[in-house]
This record gives sequence, C-alpha cells and structure tokens, in this order.
Amino acid sequence: MVVLSKLRKVGNYVRKRWSATDPDSYAHYKQGRERQRKQAERGREEAGRSAELDREEIQRAREYEERYAAERAAEEPQTESPRDDTAKPE
Repeated sequence: MVVLSKLRKVGNYVRKRWSATDPDSYAHYKQGRERQRKQAERGREEAGRSAELDREEIQRAREYEERYAAERAAEEPQTESPRDDTAKPE
C-alpha cells in the first residue's frame, strides 16, 4: 500500500507540473504574478535601504565637518603664538 500511495503522489506531481507548463495555465499566471510581486518588494526594500544609507552618509559627513571645524578652531590660537620680543630692533 505504501508503494501505491507513493506512486500516486509522483503521478499527481508529474501531472500538475505537466499542466503547469502550458503558458495559458493558471499556475503559469500565478508564478508570473508571484515573481512580479517579489521583484517589486525587493525594489522597495532596496530603495528604502539606499535612502537610509544616503541619510547615514550625509549625517557622517555633517558630523565630520562639525568635528574638524571645532578642531581647526581650537588649533588657530595655537598657531598664532606670541611674537618673540627678543628680536633685535632696527
């Protein structure tokens, strides 16, 4: 009995797959719709991920500019060291 049920399952599988190869079949239509849905979903996810990466990159650039602008401002008074008053007057 086990062998017969396995043969029946195999036969059903083959019959369904054979009918699904017809371009006018519902299974073919359903596979196409599923493929389109998944592609659209991947596209939306990619767009969201891309936008998020762009925001992070802009934020990093802003933080970089702020940090190094502050460091440059802190360095400016040090570069203007007091003049050496021991120089020979002319």
